Amino acid sequence: MAELTYHYDGSYAGLLSVLHRIFSWRETPAAISAGAPAQEDLFSAPAQVATDPERADLLLAAIREHLSPETPAFVRHAFFSETAGVEMAIYRYLAHGWKVRRRLDDDLACPAVAEVHRLARRVRGEAHRLKGLARFRETADGLLYAPLEPEYFVLPFLAAHFAERLGQERWLLHDVRRAKGVLHEQGRWVLADLEVEEAPSLSAEEEHWQGMWRTFFSRIAIAERVNPRRQRGFMPMKYWKYLVEMDNP
Repeated sequence: MAELTYHYDGSYAGLLSVLHRIFSWRETPAAISAGAPAQEDLFSAPAQVATDPERADLLLAAIREHLSPETPAFVRHAFFSETAGVEMAIYRYLAHGWKVRRRLDDDLACPAVAEVHRLARRVRGEAHRLKGLARFRETADGLLYAPLEPEYFVLPFLAAHFAERLGQERWLLHDVRRAKGVLHEQGRWVLADLEVEEAPSLSAEEEHWQGMWRTFFSRIAIAERVNPRRQRGFMPMKYWKYLVEMDNP
């Protein structure tokens, strides 16, 4: 029997659906990739797997029961790293898990475990950092708007955080790099594709407070103790583009 190359819709539930089939049918994948096959592969047969939320939930339930309660979080965070080949990395991680069961996430000597943990830590780290570095600004129509360009797809994790912190507000988190956004209003948030041709106009009050914040930020600095290297450790330059205090019009 030819090895199979699995194709799915690119969603997290889609990948879980593929993995449920692989482990249930005891198959060995040649590869797992998002989207339809571009061309026939001489060495493996293509298999398009439809997203099935029920299958995804069944897999997660089995993981929690037989592997570890923490394993689903490692899988989810690693997946949203969007790293090339992450699907097969997660497959190898879980395949090892079915062998060692509860010891999976303690087995850091295993390359498959170490790789998934490494990717998950990077995503968690960026999400944590952006909880403090996301800068909301009030637009002319009263919306709180925060543009971001994260390295990893962290919007789902930031959305849950800000929904709790700003539960009564109407706000929009915008991942400019991926053209996606999270809109929150009336206690609910939705993630969707988002194209913005130009930055929204700010309210007069927002312009005033931004000026005040820049002045405060510059005046509290003690020139003799300025440490650019340490500052970049807490506020990496890749995030400065959308930090009000680093913008000097």
